[in-house]
Amino acid sequence: MGYHWHCSVVTGMNRQANLAAILLAAGPSSRLGQPKQLVSIDGESLVRRTARLLLDLDLYSVTVVTGCESEKVGDELSDLQAEVVHNRLWEQGMGGSIAFGVRQLSRMVDGVLIMVCDQWRVEKNDLVQLIEQWNSDISRIVVSNWNEGKAFVSGPPVIFTGNLIPEMKYLISSEGARQVIDRHMDIVEFVLMENAAYDLDRPEDLKLITNRS
Repeated sequence: MGYHWHCSVVTGMNRQANLAAILLAAGPSSRLGQPKQLVSIDGESLVRRTARLLLDLDLYSVTVVTGCESEKVGDELSDLQAEVVHNRLWEQGMGGSIAFGVRQLSRMVDGVLIMVCDQWRVEKNDLVQLIEQWNSDISRIVVSNWNEGKAFVSGPPVIFTGNLIPEMKYLISSEGARQVIDRHMDIVEFVLMENAAYDLDRPEDLKLITNRS
């Protein structure tokens, strides 16, 4: 049994729209040299920080998918009201972890927010803006984007309409959610989220966090 919360959005059918969140915390972070979900910033692990952020949004449910160092990740979340699930096949890739997480969701879900641990500058207000955009039409995919030089880049956090959940249960393991977005570009909307540009992939990224003012 997972824990359930209900957001306050009312759909055209006069019922609350149920938005679930899946937090991906399974990878080994090979380029970084250590599991990024356990990296501590200001005395708090990234997985715990991100889980708290999601729980503060009063969503229908928050599910954390673990893999590498699953016991340590679980310990970080032991006192939080999130459902922690372990993907035994986590080494196959992000797509498999997303699919595993989606398979844990209730049939009552109208949408699913996919989030990663390492976007350390994303704040509650960023996610509220993303959710508000999805609330305006829950049949769409809402994707974060940001500016990198002269190019706009897109990625998580992403909200998928519940209509795509059956498709997401069978993602190619070695690919992420991009495969679904690419197949359904006709229903994609972008929301500017500059804070999403800051992630943690390489040791030099960790130095940037450590040296920030």
